[in-house]
This record gives sequence, C-alpha cells and structure tokens, in this order.
Amino acid sequence: MKYYVTKIELQLADSKLISTETILTKPSDKAAAVEGKRRYSALGIDNLCVVKYKKKHYNKVLRAQNKRRKEKALTVADIAEMTEEAREEGI
Repeated sequence: MKYYVTKIELQLADSKLISTETILTKPSDKAAAVEGKRRYSALGIDNLCVVKYKKKHYNKVLRAQNKRRKEKALTVADIAEMTEEAREEGI
C-alpha cells in the first residue's frame, strides 16, 4: 500500500468550520510516509496526517490545492486601474 503526508488546517468563518487539506509528499511506502511526517513535525509543522493513498481522493485534493495556488493573470485593464489610482494619489 502507498501512503502520503497531508496537513489539515481548520478555520472558523461565519460560524462555519472550514477545513483545508494540503498534500506535502508524493505517495510512497508507509515507512517513508511516517518518516516524512516525523521530519515535518521536527520542522515545527503541526496538524499532520499519514493518509492511505486512494487515487480519486488524492487527485481531488491535489486539484483543489492547485486552484488555491493559481494566481489571476494581470490584464491591461488591471494595469490601467493601478496607474489611475497612482495618479490620484500623486505618485
């Protein structure tokens, strides 16, 4: 079986509990995953879990993680708006 290490963050917003799972390692054997968890814990990262690899769940979490990291592309309209704000401030 393969396992991987994740970090789970919990937030309370508008009386709702929001969880965010972040994958930290690639799937590997259990001993390597447990060792990875120990090393991340030694670095001071908390809320770590060793999770059994299930392809469907892993890919779902990875897609959500990539969406959170993706930045919006800067457009010409954005640049025009920023320059207008700078002119108003006198910069």
